[in-house]
Amino acid sequence: MMITVGVLALVVFVLCGVVYELFRDVRQLRDVAGILDRPLNVEIRDVAGTRPSAYGLPEALDSAASALVLFLSDRCGTCRALAAGLERHLPPGLWVVLEAQSADSAAKFLESFELTRMTEDSRLVVDVTGAIAGRIGLDMTPVSFRVEDGKIASATTVPSKRYLFSILPKPISLRPAQRMREGETWQSTT
Repeated sequence: MMITVGVLALVVFVLCGVVYELFRDVRQLRDVAGILDRPLNVEIRDVAGTRPSAYGLPEALDSAASALVLFLSDRCGTCRALAAGLERHLPPGLWVVLEAQSADSAAKFLESFELTRMTEDSRLVVDVTGAIAGRIGLDMTPVSFRVEDGKIASATTVPSKRYLFSILPKPISLRPAQRMREGETWQSTT
């Protein structure tokens, strides 16, 4: 009887080790596939609280209640995955700055992900010289800057499409307003 219990304990111990190893393998696969999000906060020091247009970003951001500016590079694999996930349109509240080595590489990047027509509404800006990123002091991609009330508030790395879509501004709408007719007084329903 004692030997049977010992053998069963050993089998359970080995099976627990196998399950643990399987969980580690799944985590490694998720990491390789890019579905393991590990965003890092980016210290923005002097940029915090300033207007986006001061760095060459579109002036419309200076009056945005809430927006996200995503910096991509034509030399970055994660940036390419994010561009592919945009599905030919920018979600509301998202602005993109593409930093490219040359005008030709920018055109190829935009064409390969069918983003060319997005440059028409100025929510996708091509920064061939790297002037915008240089003014901000940014030397990595992909990074997103959160704009709140027309000012840069914070920044974070963007490791995946899933994380990008989770941090996009999502405005909350009011229900339709009820207008009072002339001569009517407001009565509470509570």
